[in-house]
Amino acid sequence: MRFLKLSVLAVVLFLGVACGQKSSEPKTTEEEVVYKDTDEVDKDVDKVDKEAVFPEGGIDGFRNLLTSKVDADKIDEYEGAGRSRKWIFRIFRKKPISKATISSVLTFTVEPDGTISDISAKGESQSFNEEIERAVKSIQTKWIPAEVKGEKVRSKYYVPVKIMVE
Repeated sequence: MRFLKLSVLAVVLFLGVACGQKSSEPKTTEEEVVYKDTDEVDKDVDKVDKEAVFPEGGIDGFRNLLTSKVDADKIDEYEGAGRSRKWIFRIFRKKPISKATISSVLTFTVEPDGTISDISAKGESQSFNEEIERAVKSIQTKWIPAEVKGEKVRSKYYVPVKIMVE
């Protein structure tokens, strides 16, 4: 039995040392270089002269309109990081559960004609992300697009969104 333990230990140590060695071969990687047309460089969304603006009250007006369009009943309050709250509630039904915050980052592109596209919400709760995306798609108001040298261009917009769940 003692011999078996020693042989297993020796094999494990040997494999650990053998697999832990770095390869001496230099790794080669192929890089693909993509060149932009000069027209695309001029329209780079990171270098706009005038940012895109929501016409009905700026970003605060957009947030208020977005909040009014969100249906809280479609959000699973226990999904994502708040999932442990569900189990705590099931185990300790008599004790109140603390509030939880669900957050997401909404990204979209404001097109030169003022419409929005490429709507995406990333966060811990899939149901919250889907509801935010649905609410944004339901907003029909066109944005005032960003400008570079007086020409209207596409621009990317990031909006952090949070909701408090009790």
